[in-house]
Amino acid sequence: MNLNTISETHIASQSEHLFNTSRSYIETGIALELTTEKSHWQLFTNIGLIHGASISERIGDLYLASSIGAQDSFRMQNLWLGYENEKRNLQIRIGNQAVDDLFMVSDRSNFFIHGAAAYVFTFSMNAPQWPVASLGLSSSLKLSNNQTLNFGIYGSDPEVTDESINNNGFQLRRNYTGALKIIEWYRAKGNNLLKLGFFSDNNRFGLYEGITSSLNAFYLVKEGMLTPQSSRTELSYHLGFSRTLNDQTAPINYDVRAAIYAKPTAWNKEVTFALGYFFPHVNQDYLDDLNIRSESFGELSASLPVHKNATIQLSTQYIQGAGALEGTNSEPSFLGVLRFYYSL
Repeated sequence: MNLNTISETHIASQSEHLFNTSRSYIETGIALELTTEKSHWQLFTNIGLIHGASISERIGDLYLASSIGAQDSFRMQNLWLGYENEKRNLQIRIGNQAVDDLFMVSDRSNFFIHGAAAYVFTFSMNAPQWPVASLGLSSSLKLSNNQTLNFGIYGSDPEVTDESINNNGFQLRRNYTGALKIIEWYRAKGNNLLKLGFFSDNNRFGLYEGITSSLNAFYLVKEGMLTPQSSRTELSYHLGFSRTLNDQTAPINYDVRAAIYAKPTAWNKEVTFALGYFFPHVNQDYLDDLNIRSESFGELSASLPVHKNATIQLSTQYIQGAGALEGTNSEPSFLGVLRFYYSL
């Protein structure tokens, strides 16, 4: 059993307006485990409480400016049964689960506070991502000491995966309007990571001229060191790119993500600085039809551990295009964020 808490305070400047919000998230994960000579079994669930005002509702951004920017709720998310074989090179999960528990996200991309920084922007809007989950089957096969192949199939139905419809975040259903299939290969060695993935959602997409289509895309992630670990300042990077294979009806055609991290090794505290820029290219037909502007954002962030279980993170964000729905805002937004994270 574990307990995680996140508390955030946001200050945002947009045009002539100044906004201030506070938000918190408390989550506990509960696991029952059984180990035999030839297998390891686990029954896992997590329950979370989200409360407070959303800064994204104030500035009107298309992507959540905070990774805990979900609707206020008390919800169960995951409930799955996991199996691991004797050699610990094969894992299988079945039950209600979120796709971002296993796919896409890395420690470096998850460093930023902005809610979209860790994800592939071309990803299906019907995918079961935090804070919701859907019935799915996922597996992880370790090909070697450094290489792993993951595969998953999840129910993709807005009545389950859209948290504005599914307020509880948890539903057990047998029938879904579509299915998300995803496969990902990655190689991790030390601080270096190479990840290649492909996903397909056979649900229907398209918001203009009655055109609909399934969504297919691939993504690529590369992470590594820029300086030797013996340097006084360790520099590392994160690069990401994704591309849809059916541009005409995809909401986002492609995205580019880049970030650099600095960790002074001579300091007593393990402080980490990061600077990232994220650009999703929105389908021009969507921009014209919905009268919106494409949105991109950058973030400068610093993380400071204050206790073995607690961390303070300071962040500033620059968002271009937030609040552009119906042309209400064309100026950039600036955000300051203070986050406190505690884990047991």
